[in-house]
Amino acid sequence: MGTALVGIILLAIVTAISVSLIRNKQKGKTSCGQNCAHCAISGTCHSQKKKAHEASLGHTTVLTIDGMMCPMCESHINDAIRNNFSVKSVKSSHKTGLVQIVSEEEIDEEKIRSVIKDTGYTLNTFSRI
Repeated sequence: MGTALVGIILLAIVTAISVSLIRNKQKGKTSCGQNCAHCAISGTCHSQKKKAHEASLGHTTVLTIDGMMCPMCESHINDAIRNNFSVKSVKSSHKTGLVQIVSEEEIDEEKIRSVIKDTGYTLNTFSRI
């Protein structure tokens, strides 16, 4: 009887941990998925490798945009940028309001401002890294 009770308690603990891990993964939280925005050591862990990798890719442009509220907003921004510029990659985050663009050619600031404005969002800052 005691062994069965201990087994049930252990099963409950393992299930709770598994559910927690699954929920965190669905929310984009992982132990190291290089989504370092919420990581306590985000500035040290991957920064050197990431900077070297991004430098080899081309020009990096970072935008801050107001008005993104959900993943669909991110998709609208990403599609507008891909349709108007030759980019290697574009990543948007509605949570932070940041958009990172990697391209072979530098992004024209006036054109990107116009493209973002046409989507209904507001481009606050434009910076090249």
